[in-house]
Amino acid sequence: MHDFAIVVLMGLALWKVVDLIEDLVPGLARFHNLATVVLGVAAAVAMNYSMFGGFHVVLRDSWMGPWATGLTIAGTTSAWRALFHWFGSNEGEAPEVRHSKSGPHRMAA
Repeated sequence: MHDFAIVVLMGLALWKVVDLIEDLVPGLARFHNLATVVLGVAAAVAMNYSMFGGFHVVLRDSWMGPWATGLTIAGTTSAWRALFHWFGSNEGEAPEVRHSKSGPHRMAA
């Protein structure tokens, strides 16, 4: 259970770090998902942390644990964003809905 809590809280930390980096480098916002995944995997690999060891799950190779944990950490950031949005905070802005600028298309008769 502790490993789950660690991963979820690391996801919160990653979400805020990526948010801080996007504030410092505004052009990075276009690559938000890529930056989140890269930083999540880099953090887990740098710490050599695998949540799968805590759950006694055996993976094929030992390098897979930190990489999969990093992907899991990156995935929890969207849950944090949704939770903050649900609470009504401006930290969890809803994803932009993109609509085409053109009006309704008529079917050719």
